[in-house]
Amino acid sequence: MKTILYICENSTEDTEQVERYIEEDEYRIIRCLSCEEAKTLLDEKNDITIILMDTPSELTGVNELIDQVNYANSFLFMTPILIVSDRDHLTQDLEYLGGPVVDVISKPVHHPKILLNRIDNIEKFFQSVSFSDFAAMLRVLPANIYLKDHYGRYVFSSQTWHHLDTGNDPNWTIRGKTDLDIRKDKENAKLAMESDKRLLASGKGTSYVIEENQDGIQEYLQLIKEPLFNENHEVKGIIALINNVTEQERMRRQLEELSITDKLTGAYNRTCFETTIEEGFTEKDFPVCILSADCDDLKVMNDTNGHLAGDEYILASVRAIRDHIGSEGTLYRTGGDEFIAILPHTDKTKAEEVIASIRKAVSEIQMYGQPVRLSLGYALLEDTDETLVTVLREADESMYRDKRSHKQQICTKV
Repeated sequence: MKTILYICENSTEDTEQVERYIEEDEYRIIRCLSCEEAKTLLDEKNDITIILMDTPSELTGVNELIDQVNYANSFLFMTPILIVSDRDHLTQDLEYLGGPVVDVISKPVHHPKILLNRIDNIEKFFQSVSFSDFAAMLRVLPANIYLKDHYGRYVFSSQTWHHLDTGNDPNWTIRGKTDLDIRKDKENAKLAMESDKRLLASGKGTSYVIEENQDGIQEYLQLIKEPLFNENHEVKGIIALINNVTEQERMRRQLEELSITDKLTGAYNRTCFETTIEEGFTEKDFPVCILSADCDDLKVMNDTNGHLAGDEYILASVRAIRDHIGSEGTLYRTGGDEFIAILPHTDKTKAEEVIASIRKAVSEIQMYGQPVRLSLGYALLEDTDETLVTVLREADESMYRDKRSHKQQICTKV
């Protein structure tokens, strides 16, 4: 239902007649008793079809209200003002014509059709300049184009996608609503509103990709937002484009994953490891366990059974590590038979439990009549005062001590 805001300080037989005429038609009427009340309401709502202003020359704060409406009117979208005047004030009220004030009608209004036809014509005119035909053409496009006012509220959207909660209302409209009002994904809604605030404050456009998971469908949407300026170069709204870039984004992510993943093992590669080290860690990650691992006797396996057998040996070692570092742990292949695992939130006790569980798993694996052996060591990064290079060196030294211990055990048995 369309909404009319009626600003009238004093209730008379004529003003009550105007209200009755409007309520008998397809409009919902909101009555305001002052310009100040109307200003507050307009700050909160953006679904007003037209404003009726009764005898503005008698209203306090009318110029400020007209200025606010003029400023708030979004690009191509305007909320028109129709003045309802009487014979005694007509000359004064005519002075307000211009800008958002588009017409004056005299009281008493003797027939509802006179008033309703005037309102209908004004609405049709403003719809014609605010894109009804153009909007129909935009809706043919697969992309979604939308406009928001300077409060970040929707004014127009060419598409109603399944990401929005319309409540299955056939008369639902996006106009006047915020992202939090309509988006099913409230986190993405908050991000959108924060982005809008930055754009409206800075006057600088932005572009980013979000992930949506609604109705069992994973999609990636690209949002391109640009500010709209008035004649004083003040930001008065946002125009934006939403493209469904799911296929492109999946391909990009697959290529990115391939560039940082070791082909044989599926572990992250050395390039990814170095990037992780450069980025470092934050307080919330500590303590961080750096686990160093090295496949023992890989050369013997390669020389005796071939390189495919060596690959199987590496894969068996990787499975043993990955199965026990937990969901927070990340495994990197940093060399041919060398691996580093990074485990956040892991203290000394937990680190030793992880290593013990890996050792047990490895001890149960035999390949081509040869036991699989891993040398393991670790060191802890407990705060930002420690250097990562030092902790990595300590982890490697711990691993090499374990490797020497294995060799000594073999020599003793021999």
